[in-house]
Amino acid sequence: MFCKFFAHDLRHGLGDHPCRLGVGFLLFFCLSSYHFLTLRIYELTNPEFFETPVTTGDYFLALTGGCGKVESVPGGGTTFTMPVLWITFVLWILFASLYYPFLDLQGMGKQLLCLSGTRGVWWASKCLWTVCNTVANYLLAFAASVLAGICFGAVPSMTAHVYLYQELEMNAGTLTSPSTWDIWPLFFLTALALVALSLLQLALSVAVKPLFSYLLLTAYLLAGTYLQSPALLGNFAMPARSSLLATTGLDPLLGGLLCLWVIVGSVLLGWALFEKKDILGGDGA
Repeated sequence: MFCKFFAHDLRHGLGDHPCRLGVGFLLFFCLSSYHFLTLRIYELTNPEFFETPVTTGDYFLALTGGCGKVESVPGGGTTFTMPVLWITFVLWILFASLYYPFLDLQGMGKQLLCLSGTRGVWWASKCLWTVCNTVANYLLAFAASVLAGICFGAVPSMTAHVYLYQELEMNAGTLTSPSTWDIWPLFFLTALALVALSLLQLALSVAVKPLFSYLLLTAYLLAGTYLQSPALLGNFAMPARSSLLATTGLDPLLGGLLCLWVIVGSVLLGWALFEKKDILGGDGA
């Protein structure tokens, strides 16, 4: 029965939405292409950074890096700058998995649920669909950034250069490398954090309307752009806040464990809430 539910979700929740996937790819490509414009500025101000070719890893990190730890500056104020590329990237991925699970309860999904006689199978299928949909959109973002980099002459590589600290608003004195970073570990940690956030959103959507859960996650992510704390999971989806790139960053191992804890907790909490949810008398949302 689970396989039937999951096949139904893949077909109707992912396969029937090529336009959404196409729009996402185009959005990620445009956001990644912005890095080409910043390179023109860096070439004028810091030509020494370009003795080696720009890589596709640079383009990907520019898209997903976020911003460094916010610090106070003499005379008042902070170094905070809103990471627009990052917040757009994350919010689109969360939005892409927002409505389908509960729209499904208004159609064929409700019939399948009634025929199966168990809510646990439906919930497990929706959790797995959320994971697959999130990973698919994340890989789209990766492919779009790589394509943007190649179109603008970047070398295919997941090695990123430290000149990006300026674009990511990082403190030059805290960088862990004088030249390059290997960002493969952060590639996987970011994916794990996005999956955790998507499942948390799914669980919240059982208790409140999906739109409200999206707004709550948006506020949670915005708080994370200003405050560096393990309690704000968005920090682990932000490579610029990792100790692999900056000495003041957060431990990626801790981030991975917290993400797994949130994933398990969201699945169990959502299941418990869904077992008590009235889906026959309302619209399921």
